[in-house]
Amino acid sequence: MAFQIQKRGGRKLEVQPEFDQVSDNVVIGSTQWMDAEGRRQERFQVITLRDGMIADLQGCATRREAERQAKRQARTAA
Repeated sequence: MAFQIQKRGGRKLEVQPEFDQVSDNVVIGSTQWMDAEGRRQERFQVITLRDGMIADLQGCATRREAERQAKRQARTAA
């Protein structure tokens, strides 16, 4: 971790997480930040909950892919 902070010139990494509930048991999480070159980075995760705990976590490249995966998960979790 210290190496990654030094690599960014000691700048604090500002992460902006966001969560959207798709169904009772499925959430889409997205995270945005600026990389060392000043480009915006964004990642998406589909989180399936069971008994209040994370039962499954899928990483997705795009928001659209995450929404499709979340709809599939919501159908199977119901």
